[in-house]
Amino acid sequence: MMGPEPELVVVGHVAIDVNVFPWGVIENILGGAPTYGGLALRALGREVGVISKVGRDLPERFPPLYRAFGMDTEGIKVAGEHTTTFENVYDRRGRREQRCRYRAPPLSPDDLPESYRGARGFYVSPVVDEVTPELLRSLRRSDSTVMLDPQGLFREVGKGGKVRIRMPENLQEFLRHADVVKVGREEVEGLKKTPKEMLELLKRVGVKLAIVTLGEKGCLAYHAGRTLSVEGLKVQAQDPTGAGDVFGTVFLAKYLETGEVERSLRFANAAAGLKVRYKGPVGFPSEAEIKAAVQ
Repeated sequence: MMGPEPELVVVGHVAIDVNVFPWGVIENILGGAPTYGGLALRALGREVGVISKVGRDLPERFPPLYRAFGMDTEGIKVAGEHTTTFENVYDRRGRREQRCRYRAPPLSPDDLPESYRGARGFYVSPVVDEVTPELLRSLRRSDSTVMLDPQGLFREVGKGGKVRIRMPENLQEFLRHADVVKVGREEVEGLKKTPKEMLELLKRVGVKLAIVTLGEKGCLAYHAGRTLSVEGLKVQAQDPTGAGDVFGTVFLAKYLETGEVERSLRFANAAAGLKVRYKGPVGFPSEAEIKAAVQ
């Protein structure tokens, strides 16, 4: 039996994260926006679809997590041997050095299931250059909202799989098809910019609603001629992996519900803060827990 059509669709590759912390190693953890963003939305009771490509290694090594939590998986395709795999080495401040071991094939407009075309919102968060401007353009409709986290567009895989942050030459081709753009602290620092400089860059290229997340310091945003600064939630962080996708998907869900930017930023900050108290893809907060933290 088919379930209800998704209200929100998460676009980007599932990733297998090998996370290395100063206090130990966690191997074979599912990551990527479908994991962290999708599970965050399911914890809020939203109907969620996923567009991604994975390798044959995923069903062999992991249980059917997405379907088990009620996500629509029509848009997940098995293509090739390996799922996109990263090794993330964190320091005590939560900064990480990344190496990319494998990359799944890219996504195209043909990967959008017909049943997803009526979704109210699309959260697009590539992990390593798997999304094209054509795919973003195919998602846009007058009655839908496309939110882009371009983190994977900033990643360049070099010798030995080492990932470095660089400014893509064709970034504006992606940004023109997004209604909301969110850039994380890691990309801002990798480009050697200040958060305000990154916000100004997004404003200059015509982004109407731009957000720069700052981890425990909250976020900055620009919308309708105003710059907003919202404080983060003070918590004992255990694992920052996926916090950006939790923030992004929860912001999009709340923004579609209320149309209020500042309220949605506060809600998303609280959701990400509550999540990072737990290691791996667990501990996603409910709507009631987030509301209690915001008050």
